[in-house]
Amino acid sequence: MEFFVILTAWLLLQWLGPSTPLHRDQWLHYWYLRASDALGVLPVTARLLLIALLPALLVGLLALLLKPMLGGVLLFGLQLLVLAYALGRGDFNAQLDAYLERWQRGDLEAAYQEALRAGSLPDVQEHAVDNGAALHREMRAAVAYGGFDRWFAVVFWFFTLGPMVALFYRVLQLLLRDGQVGAVERQLIARWLLWIEWLPARLLGLAFAITGNFAACFRQWREQLFELNPTRNLLLGYEERALDVAVANTQQAQGQQFIVAAAVELIELRDLLRRSAVCWLVVFALLQLIG
Repeated sequence: MEFFVILTAWLLLQWLGPSTPLHRDQWLHYWYLRASDALGVLPVTARLLLIALLPALLVGLLALLLKPMLGGVLLFGLQLLVLAYALGRGDFNAQLDAYLERWQRGDLEAAYQEALRAGSLPDVQEHAVDNGAALHREMRAAVAYGGFDRWFAVVFWFFTLGPMVALFYRVLQLLLRDGQVGAVERQLIARWLLWIEWLPARLLGLAFAITGNFAACFRQWREQLFELNPTRNLLLGYEERALDVAVANTQQAQGQQFIVAAAVELIELRDLLRRSAVCWLVVFALLQLIG
């Protein structure tokens, strides 16, 4: 049933659009503040883990209660709502198009500000705007990780372990971006996400190899298979090999030739993510049939 839930959730979000009413996250902000006060006596690790886990555990309890009802129809509905909620926020394609429009007219400052506004470059320093090559590299990493975070990681855990883990992943991502969460807690969340993303990130790298330059990407995939690199850096390396990224990395960060080459690389990366999503759907369908 998981494959049909994934397919239905994708169709639902296509119909509702990027501003779906399902993606309302204020409840998590208030839940974090209230739970932090109520659980203040606990160590920070235990407190944060409980805050992130309790919504997922509630979903698991509801799933157990709804499973025998109406032949599983209610359970299907619950899983659909949870998965749709756990998928990424905002209009990924519109944000990339807005960035490309500013980049292609050669306005690095406007392109940089658009990426910051969209949340694509949360860790980039201000000096990146003075260096076109550095800004482009950061944007490629942001697009690769953005596609992974929005769809691939969520559907992987939903398909393998169910809606509880998919929701837990999204809750961690939202807490990481919440300004009220302290620095120590964000460090813990980042460490947990690194472990949670380990397997789906490497499977996405394998999909990059299948749908891109197989030999170069698979060599990179094999060399870094057991290295605990940050997911963003890992995916950047995969996509560089899968797309034979060369022109924008070797050109000086100026001139129309560089601007065009860099824009083409971002468009090709978006296409690579789409092909990889289709690859995953085919695998999920086959696994569903076999199971």
